[in-house]
Amino acid sequence: MAVINGIKSAIMLIINLGPTVMMPIIMTIIGLCLGVKFARSLKGGLLVGIGFIGLNATVSILTGAVQPAVDNMVKLFGLNLTVIDVGWPSASAIAFGTAVGVAMIPLGIFINVIMLLTKTTRTVDVDIWDFWHFAFSGSIVYALTHNMLIALSLAAVNMVVIMVIADRTAKGTEEILGLPGITFPHGLAGSFVPIAYVLDKIIDKIPGINKIKLDENAINKKLGLIGDPAILGLIVGLILGVAGYAFMPNLTLESKVGSILTMGVTVSAVLVITPKMAAILMEGVVPVSEGVQSIIQKKCAGHGKVYIGLDCAAGIGHPVVLAMSVIMVPITLLLAIILPGNEFLPLVGLCGICFQFPLIVAITKGDFFRTFLIGIVVMGLGLYIGTNLAPLFTSAAQAAHFPIPDGAALISSIDYGSNPIPWLLVQITNLGPVFIIVVIALTVLLALWNRKQILREEQEEAQAANQGE
Repeated sequence: MAVINGIKSAIMLIINLGPTVMMPIIMTIIGLCLGVKFARSLKGGLLVGIGFIGLNATVSILTGAVQPAVDNMVKLFGLNLTVIDVGWPSASAIAFGTAVGVAMIPLGIFINVIMLLTKTTRTVDVDIWDFWHFAFSGSIVYALTHNMLIALSLAAVNMVVIMVIADRTAKGTEEILGLPGITFPHGLAGSFVPIAYVLDKIIDKIPGINKIKLDENAINKKLGLIGDPAILGLIVGLILGVAGYAFMPNLTLESKVGSILTMGVTVSAVLVITPKMAAILMEGVVPVSEGVQSIIQKKCAGHGKVYIGLDCAAGIGHPVVLAMSVIMVPITLLLAIILPGNEFLPLVGLCGICFQFPLIVAITKGDFFRTFLIGIVVMGLGLYIGTNLAPLFTSAAQAAHFPIPDGAALISSIDYGSNPIPWLLVQITNLGPVFIIVVIALTVLLALWNRKQILREEQEEAQAANQGE
């Protein structure tokens, strides 16, 4: 028991350091285990940490600029919705603050190893920090059932589903997002992929609409200078600034103009800086990626390409992802106002919208118009889910001794408190043990289906390699 508690304490110590410190440690250790020299492993790990710090810094800059504007919009519209958004940092704290959260770390590593050995995934998920998404699903199920076995089983279901989604979107992540050898086994990014896939196919069937193409190249061609990330960021920032400050009666004209211009320049800076930070992070992943492929080629005959699973922060540098991250802020607020039956007021989590769109952009092949249409649907759906899950979210928060904000009866979060996978797992739990067993069985079948796809891909890759010789 003492040994187990010691291991648990060591794991939680690393987790509590946060991803910017945890990821360099993990990447360095993995590099050494793969035979990469210490100096190269250490530098790669540090570059990953530096990349995350840079990405977090840009998100923080965006948050600092956008949040006051959002608060002003809330005041302007007189919003009085009862479910308060506490943001992803609070949601992750709730997830890891329960017994389910602590157990999810070793369970998640075990699941990943088993899936790799059985070829039911091609993804080595080094993004242990984001296991909190799966832990969160388990935590709200536990709040509902008070049964640890059911909670961990459905948390495992969540992880397996996301791992399969990461594999199925790997090609798009490589080709559209420009991230070779990378996947995103990320709960938030992956949750809406099935919906995005269906909606993308529906758009294909709509005459006229299916002909509209606005990818990065089309935007640059049609808009010219306006399509440049710096100029586009300035325009979007100015629009958001006008929405947040122009109509506030307690501000002077000078303050309004200054705030609007600051917003414009800030958003412009974020759109320019973010891709550069993502590039630094990618440079750090290279040693581990090469080490994995080398091991597979030498010792694992018959195994094809393996992807490194990272936080979807690595994908927010894509111009369409960045544009959606900003544009969806006022649109989500508008949806919160007009959607009948919604009680969820999105606030803190709005600045984390950027993490929701990388895989949707991969599905739409980088098309801004399609991503925009899908974004409206998924954000609206997320508001309803956030409203529905709020009681369980609040119960899980209380179980984790998370302080409920003053004046808030119920809390939720855009990041995983308003996502379809945990919502579906809750509905299945409510239906009873038989349905829980059925969904576990279906998850196993999904993993086996993924294995079939992987074997087919490996065969195609082997044939292509032979033809190239």
